[in-house]
Amino acid sequence: MHEPHVHTAQGEIKGAFVDGIWKFQGVPYARTTAGKNRFCPPQAVAPWEGVRDATHRAPIAPQGPSDLEATMGVERHPYSEECLTLTINTPALDGRLPVAVWFHGGANISGAGNLDWYDGAALARRGNIVVVGVNFRLAAFGFLYHPQVNTENLSILDQIAALRWVQENIAAFGGDPGRVTIFGQSAGANAIVHMMALPQTEGLFQSAILESPSIGRANHVPEDAVRIAECLMGYLGVDPKDPDVKGKMQAASIESILAATDACFADMGREFGGMLFKPVKPEWNTPEATAEAAAREAVRRHLNIVIGTTADEMHAFVQPTDDRQELAVRVAQFERYDKPDDLFARLAAQGGCPVWKYHFEWCAPDSKFDACHTIELPFVFGTLKAWEGSPMLGTAAAADKERLTDTMQSYWCRFFTSGAMDETLWPRFSSQRPVHKIFDNVDNSCREIVFERPDENSPKGRQS
Repeated sequence: MHEPHVHTAQGEIKGAFVDGIWKFQGVPYARTTAGKNRFCPPQAVAPWEGVRDATHRAPIAPQGPSDLEATMGVERHPYSEECLTLTINTPALDGRLPVAVWFHGGANISGAGNLDWYDGAALARRGNIVVVGVNFRLAAFGFLYHPQVNTENLSILDQIAALRWVQENIAAFGGDPGRVTIFGQSAGANAIVHMMALPQTEGLFQSAILESPSIGRANHVPEDAVRIAECLMGYLGVDPKDPDVKGKMQAASIESILAATDACFADMGREFGGMLFKPVKPEWNTPEATAEAAAREAVRRHLNIVIGTTADEMHAFVQPTDDRQELAVRVAQFERYDKPDDLFARLAAQGGCPVWKYHFEWCAPDSKFDACHTIELPFVFGTLKAWEGSPMLGTAAAADKERLTDTMQSYWCRFFTSGAMDETLWPRFSSQRPVHKIFDNVDNSCREIVFERPDENSPKGRQS
């Protein structure tokens, strides 16, 4: 094992060379978010002297258990407010390679870019690309909104700070800052949709892959976000009218904030569809407004876009026991994923963006979760060993999983490299020709899909 040294704008760091890939872990892109930095925008990293050790996994952002452990499996690691870090995998330190920056999902309350599930080494090796995983603040730490504490979308600001760090430093890791693709799943894809519509992200990326963005969840209006914040404060014993409310919130322990978060979910989770913490953006507070804002800016920048959903997104959260429940689940999927995601794709394509759309339909033969939310991730990252025992993968044969991994990575890596797909194998999407790449692990063909609201006569709500 070698120990490469890389010079960043902030100082020198030491990584490790493992199985042909240079790996750097816990690379800070902003300062600690503890103490007086809690509930504040990310602060620039202070330069350091000597060589910083980047050979060990960094803490993940403070969080409780994921609500998808029954579907995905369990992966937990120590957490800390020293969490604004990157994990970088690169096959070379002296090139100008394409860069893929990963934003994880987890409903804005769980997950991390440096989980074994999302290890970028296999992708880096397969595509000859630099893969960057981002850790950012979650739940109240990243989204608490109250006029006496914070009125910024801190988690989004963290992610923008990470992208700016990439622009400044990725060349030292063999990456080309002019060829950056950002990719994310679920809440991570939502964050990309949000960032795409913000003027301050122009020039930070050229392409995007959006995996199951739940655009249908939209954004908060300030009034709702304040109610949630004051619910949290109530469980912490903090008076929102206290002149030192911010100081008292900064002094609260991580564990007390996580416990108060659980209590708030019990009180208000159903009202907000299980997503209490998300950006506050009153002008984009509907799914349609969110999709339109992101598509408008994507068109202006002429971004290259891949977007898709899985066939049974909601089965990750609930397994219906009768036709009535199944119809309700299908309607929820249509409103949360299929309808708004399709609207975004249509608007972007109509404006001239190159758009490729997919539908992931493979499922394990003995799994009750079907082709559920998150199921494509083991194949995109090629981290099957880390996903061993994942309930959603059931007892699918190793050869089948390896073949699907090869397929998914071949397309994703092509896009990371060129910003385009081979249109003989995956034609562009348009309103006139709504063609989707079907990932079924059989022939992975293409077909046109029109998403329609499910009803008793068409329970799956789509026509081919």
